[in-house]
Amino acid sequence: MKPKLKCLAILSFLALTFGLPLGVNAQRVPGHNLTALVLEHSDKWTQAIGAVQALQTAGWKTTALTFDQPVNPRDAQLILIGSFASEHPGYAAFMKRNATALQGFVEQGGVLVQMTQADQTESTPPFLPPALSAERADPDYADLWAVTGDHPLLRGLPERDGDPKQILIPSHLGRPANWEGFSQHSGFRVVLASGDDLQNFALLEGAHGRGRIVLTSLYLDKIHSHGTNMATPDFEKISATFFANLADYTASVRSDTAPAVVATPLPRPIDPLPFVPGSWTLAVLPDTQVYVMRHPELFDKQTRWIAENKEKHNIVYTLHLGDIVNNNNPPQWENARRSMSILDGIVPYAMAPGNHDYGDNGSANNRQTLFNDYFPIEKYRSWPTFGGAMDSTRMDNTYHLFKAGGHDWLVLALEWGPRHSAVAWANDIVAKYPNHKAILITHAYMYSDETRYDWQTKGPAQSWNPHAYGTAKDPDGTNDGEELWQKLVRKHPGFVMTLNGHVLNDGLGRLSSTGDHGNIVHQMLVNYQMKPLGGESFLRLIEFLPDGETVQIKAYSPHYDRYKTDRQNQFVLKLKPALRPAIRR
Repeated sequence: MKPKLKCLAILSFLALTFGLPLGVNAQRVPGHNLTALVLEHSDKWTQAIGAVQALQTAGWKTTALTFDQPVNPRDAQLILIGSFASEHPGYAAFMKRNATALQGFVEQGGVLVQMTQADQTESTPPFLPPALSAERADPDYADLWAVTGDHPLLRGLPERDGDPKQILIPSHLGRPANWEGFSQHSGFRVVLASGDDLQNFALLEGAHGRGRIVLTSLYLDKIHSHGTNMATPDFEKISATFFANLADYTASVRSDTAPAVVATPLPRPIDPLPFVPGSWTLAVLPDTQVYVMRHPELFDKQTRWIAENKEKHNIVYTLHLGDIVNNNNPPQWENARRSMSILDGIVPYAMAPGNHDYGDNGSANNRQTLFNDYFPIEKYRSWPTFGGAMDSTRMDNTYHLFKAGGHDWLVLALEWGPRHSAVAWANDIVAKYPNHKAILITHAYMYSDETRYDWQTKGPAQSWNPHAYGTAKDPDGTNDGEELWQKLVRKHPGFVMTLNGHVLNDGLGRLSSTGDHGNIVHQMLVNYQMKPLGGESFLRLIEFLPDGETVQIKAYSPHYDRYKTDRQNQFVLKLKPALRPAIRR
């Protein structure tokens, strides 16, 4: 044996015998005689495959499954369903024919692994036995936390600063590591999870009979496209480590030496924050673009609930964060006008147009919009709360003045990717009202990574930045979140808050920053359009308590009469400087 191969063999023996981790730079010499059946598809999202090659590199014998043939798992120890195989037109029929056979394979001691799938094509895996359930969701996450830190499938994966709690898998193909994770499960052990509350699951392990079912949102099999390696060296090493781990894991399941699966219990539901007497509330409508296309009744439910609860919750203003419509066409604008008109004469509102409100078919290839045809400025000039507009004929950039909690408030509603002239105008307006507390709404400001949009520093690494659209070619320029912070928000002592929608992934983010005058500005992203039904009619409620300091953030759906109470949707902010407490009458 050559010296190099001899060293690798010794390293492999030590790792397998004593459980020593193999680093991502190590190549594991196959230690098992294992066979895998693989179903994979070069899908429209990635145009990539790689499961067969990754398994073969890890020492597996492989046989490709076809979508039009029955599964015959005899002599196989693993069945692997590659990422986005569910996109194949024959997938549904394949599962209908083979779901029972897949369950039987696991029951007899096999390992069934399914890589990430799109929730739009398969939200729940059809092969799960009755004791197991899991449901995928659309939001994506870059962070990965080891809930079961000593799990053999995680062995040797890179950790942040040696902390075994956080696993580092870089983005690949322009997507974060946790792509289409699971929002719900029953009967599974959680191995990897994402999010503040660790309730988006990236790797689940379930037991059925003598075998195991592993579900993951990791797409470590998507490496090659038409003979081209699409992965960075780091990603490729991590992929190789995972599939080598899968060999050890499968061998332990087959030999009945794998540790028993103890299901991870779901946390007890958190109660919604109660409304506090004497408070006042802002109602926030994020992207309504899917509603006006397919579910206009849900948009109606939002605005009707706001109107009907004006007195109960002291709702003083409604803020629409843009993408009012999806395709900038008359039918969708008509739906939007009807829904928003439910508020007329009851609760005043401000609207900040988004990228889908501009350009041909809502593409934001230019700044042409039907917004002003359906929401003409003449309608709003007489409103007591309407302060004015940058252009006396258009509603793209407006400001609004109202009194609440004994204080004067200013809302700035700025266009998609505000032009330089809009930013200059906004500075003048805020300076004109130095004693007002200010709130900025614009469609793109915060990103889902808890930072502001920053084209200059991060470029396309943050998707959907205004600088990446045709509107950025306007001679008057465009501004993203970081530019708005530097040029506008940080400069004025009155700013307390910014709000935006637009961003997909999990559609949520927040950041609190100190302005030049020592004031804390709370900046929030909220967008639910990726949820079923285009958002399930969830809206954000911002409740300012009478102590002049505490602000409660809530998410409520009038469609379901239900609150979201996870830490990204329900939380408390503190105003600094605090306002004087409201005077009780």
